[in-house]
Amino acid sequence: MSNTQFKDRVNKLLANGNREFSTTLAVVARIDNNSYEIYAVQSNSGAYVPGEKYALGDTLSREVFDNQLPVARNHIDNPTRTTLHPLYRSLPIECYIGAPIIVNGKPWGCVDFSSMAQRDGSFDKQHVDRINSLAAELGELIDSVETGVQPV
Repeated sequence: MSNTQFKDRVNKLLANGNREFSTTLAVVARIDNNSYEIYAVQSNSGAYVPGEKYALGDTLSREVFDNQLPVARNHIDNPTRTTLHPLYRSLPIECYIGAPIIVNGKPWGCVDFSSMAQRDGSFDKQHVDRINSLAAELGELIDSVETGVQPV
């Protein structure tokens, strides 16, 4: 798989996720040594780019990565939590759903979807199942590129 094909597949997955979750920001983040690095991004604002790094503890993805479980927040009502998020200063998010990405059997990072608007309805089991499915697909895709084995 070429680099262009890889980027196109990741971007398509993120764009589809934004549509499905009614969000405006989708991020694949590589997490290593408590560092959250944007690996891929789909955003209607264009404010974030791959390669930007943040302290994991300052992100909503910390809970996802620490527990290796999905997190869904329909409305972020804790002002401390939202203001601690490093992206909040320029993009005050109000809803969030994220899941861990596993590559080659090990925690690799997270996929996160968020929006400045509150959701009308709550994230449900289908949303959680879908974010887990996206995370698994991204993990397989990343693994295929990192190991040189292409997906079937």
